Amino acid sequence: MTSSNGWVRRKVLVAGVLIPLFVHSSCYADHLRIGVASNFRSTLEKIATGFELTHKTTVEVSAASTGALFAQVKSGAPFDILFAADSVRPARLESDGHTRLRRTYAYGQLVFWTPGKPANETSLRQYKRTMAIANPRHAPYGKAAADTLKIMQVKSDRVVYGTNIAQAFNFVRTGNAPAGLVALSQIKHLDVPAVEFWVVPPQSYAPIEQQLVVLKDASVKAELFVAYTFDPDTTRLIEKSGYLVSDTSNRTGTGAER
Repeated sequence: MTSSNGWVRRKVLVAGVLIPLFVHSSCYADHLRIGVASNFRSTLEKIATGFELTHKTTVEVSAASTGALFAQVKSGAPFDILFAADSVRPARLESDGHTRLRRTYAYGQLVFWTPGKPANETSLRQYKRTMAIANPRHAPYGKAAADTLKIMQVKSDRVVYGTNIAQAFNFVRTGNAPAGLVALSQIKHLDVPAVEFWVVPPQSYAPIEQQLVVLKDASVKAELFVAYTFDPDTTRLIEKSGYLVSDTSNRTGTGAER
């Protein structure tokens, strides 16, 4: 009798261990954690909303600079997917064995924004006041902005650097800088009047190829989210948000898909 009771107690204990493990696993099966470069945040949140309704999966979005997100992934941050603003760091994550999928999802576009004043090529070339851009050492849009200033020989009195394109955009939006080179997607999201911004020709800077990676230990639903991102309806949303879905700079990019 004692032996039988002992077996029952052991069976209950084992069940007590397995049930919490099963619940924990099933919770994460319906939850995706996505890191996204700040320029793509508003667009990704729209994509995530549609995906949640379609696949009954909660999507948690964390936005930061691509450099910061890259460092977090290298330090073990539990992201399922990373939407970067470049292709360099996704390639490094792939080469270091952190990923199971890498793919280009968009090409960013740079604009010259002067709130309250007309913006065009001439006004950029002749611009002399403070200019806000993202830090070219860390942010792809900052590198593109620095290239543009050099190619167009812009002689601003002062250049202020945001840690990422979101901060550079906020410098201009809040009036701390009278103009800036920012992302077209940000302008679209704020519904800025067309006269106040000028889309910089893509030949003025290296293509801003934005890639995503699915991390090695990601949820099984990560690839479903990627497929949803490349659905024709979602692609139209991305284009409407101020991005290109192919490289139109007439230069050789780093490749559209791996």
